Amino acid sequence: MARQPSHSRGGTPERAQSFAQGSPWPVYPKFTLLGRSGAAPLDSGPLLGPGSQPASSSARAYLMRICEGDPLGLATAVRECVAERALLVEPAHVGEKMAARAAFEMARDGGWQAEPARVREWIERALALELEDQRAAGAEPVPRSPGPFLTAVAERLGLEPLLMCGAAVVFNGLPICVRRVFFGAFVRGESLEQLAATGHGSVDTVRRRLRCALLSIARLRPSELVPEDRSSTDD
Repeated sequence: MARQPSHSRGGTPERAQSFAQGSPWPVYPKFTLLGRSGAAPLDSGPLLGPGSQPASSSARAYLMRICEGDPLGLATAVRECVAERALLVEPAHVGEKMAARAAFEMARDGGWQAEPARVREWIERALALELEDQRAAGAEPVPRSPGPFLTAVAERLGLEPLLMCGAAVVFNGLPICVRRVFFGAFVRGESLEQLAATGHGSVDTVRRRLRCALLSIARLRPSELVPEDRSSTDD
């Protein structure tokens, strides 16, 4: 049986700062665009969204071209976008959805275009699908096992991994100013002072936002949000 998370195990800024000063954060791994099974996915509805049509042979050819060696650097673009948005999602899952969308549109339009604005649109659409999948998984009566990134986050926080999908849904609904402080401390390994020096507010503000993130994850509900932070929204 999954144990309930306790905010006393992972719910203090001091614990976050001790992580930042310890060993390097071992998560947010590099990934390939070939999919979790090693085969480039394209015929799965969740990858392209509701109402998508079966993949054409042309789309399959584009997908393989995109994924083999990632010549367009799309995996890096996914990692950077997820980090900028400070979302607890599996980057590899977003990458799979994004690669499928890119291949579908390239085959439809008959070109090998990958302008930054278009890549960003692909990633944002893939993120929206992944967040939708994550919310659906969090609502299931039997929790799903998380992927490697969320498993590593759970272990670092002292959470039961099976609770991480629900915790991620809660976290991803928090204001972006809170999420970015958490990412700074737990993903980049920055101290509270470093975060304060890079535009995240005073040390007290950083500490409050980090506590909000940790308690929200531990309690599986938004906790200790203040009006100042509630007004912070994603771009």
